Amino acid sequence: MQTPSRLRQHALARDGVVTFADAVEFGLTKSGVHRRVGSGLWTPQSRGVYTLADHPVTPRTRARLAVAAGGVDAALSGLGAAWWHGIVDDPPKKFTVTAPRSRHGSPVDGVRVRYRPLVDAETVTRDHLLVTSLPLSVLEASVESDSSVLDAALLLRRVSMEQLRTAAARRRGKADSAEIAMLMAGVETGARSAAERLAVDLLRDGGVEGWVCNHPVGGYFVDVAFPDRMLAVEIDGMAFHRDAETFQRDRRRRNDLIALGWTVLNYTWADLTERPGYVVERVRQALAA
Repeated sequence: MQTPSRLRQHALARDGVVTFADAVEFGLTKSGVHRRVGSGLWTPQSRGVYTLADHPVTPRTRARLAVAAGGVDAALSGLGAAWWHGIVDDPPKKFTVTAPRSRHGSPVDGVRVRYRPLVDAETVTRDHLLVTSLPLSVLEASVESDSSVLDAALLLRRVSMEQLRTAAARRRGKADSAEIAMLMAGVETGARSAAERLAVDLLRDGGVEGWVCNHPVGGYFVDVAFPDRMLAVEIDGMAFHRDAETFQRDRRRRNDLIALGWTVLNYTWADLTERPGYVVERVRQALAA
């Protein structure tokens, strides 16, 4: 007993995954499916979803199984979708799937299913798999992981600010809207000022004193300075705002400050929003040195 040639090619193009609906479409009956499962030719994974027994279960296979388990119209989302789109290098340990509220698939270990509607503009088919659109994937992956995903997408010019704004607007009022709004604040015009205000709030809340903002030193204005200790806290903008010329200018600025005897700490928007305790502690350590 074998898998029909055309059905096997169909499954191989989908990383070894075959569904009951696929089998029927290619001419198999219910009993034919059961015989192939019983003979060990196919391995059952969830209700009506199988893998070819001679095909390795790769991360791509796991992603497809996760979506299949989510039911009809389920889409790979979050960090897994960003990986599928090629924005991040490694697949997540746990895939996230977004499925319509009215549909409930089979639970699968290592899969998180979020039930909420997605409009057509929020999904796209890539390599025969329904995934969230690239802008939405980038935003949700950044919430799930950190803002380096958003940084990478902008650096690679895979998304535009307008696409991100549109995707963020569609998520208003949803569970992750506050986190997405904070991410967008990190790349919008004036983000540097917002980051500086956030840095000041962190220092104030952490009980760190002796700082001043925009302190003049050697022809520059230090974002947050501790003049008595010659400590400079500099806030780096996100990648979208950092072309090669800006990068070189900031490196010269840092080198010049160090040459004048200042200790320089550089922090990113991700540091301020995702690792605030680390920021405050490093400043304390520098002041105590």
